Amino acid sequence: MTERLDLDTADAPWAYTLVKRIRAARAEGNTAEADRLVAYGRSEGSDALARLIDQITNALDTRDAAVVNGEEMTPFSVSAADEGQLVCDFCAAVNAVVYYEVTEFSINGPGGSFLSGDRFYACPRCRELVDAGDWKGLRNWIGPEQFGLGHRMLVMGFKQNRKGAAVEYEPGTNPEAGR
Repeated sequence: MTERLDLDTADAPWAYTLVKRIRAARAEGNTAEADRLVAYGRSEGSDALARLIDQITNALDTRDAAVVNGEEMTPFSVSAADEGQLVCDFCAAVNAVVYYEVTEFSINGPGGSFLSGDRFYACPRCRELVDAGDWKGLRNWIGPEQFGLGHRMLVMGFKQNRKGAAVEYEPGTNPEAGR
């Protein structure tokens, strides 16, 4: 039986904690524990969450290897979404309902740079917090542990480069199609 984590699988910190534990087990060479945690994530989380955890752990492993070798990391995309499905750029929920136009910006870090794109998608809860300017509430919703320097820089870039109000689109449509 897989030990349960004391976190709700709907909360962003659950995935953060699970990824941290998987990576710690791998770093210690404890593949049995890492495999047990991966199995736990698959049994307790959704398929989308399992995809996200796999992608994040692989991306972090790739980043760490690049840093150790003094190389620049190749850009990558992490998404919990199925093909054609949009996710919230703030909390990674798979039910984005609006987007905000932004002037593209980049964030530079030790593993390379990140280009924002010209839209930030938001789920209903994140939209409510963004529209209210409740940045502390957004941080708490995402999870203070997960809201590290990179996430803070992304939100700061969003705030500084946002072009206006949320743009709504019809449910079941993909505003990225045909762009």
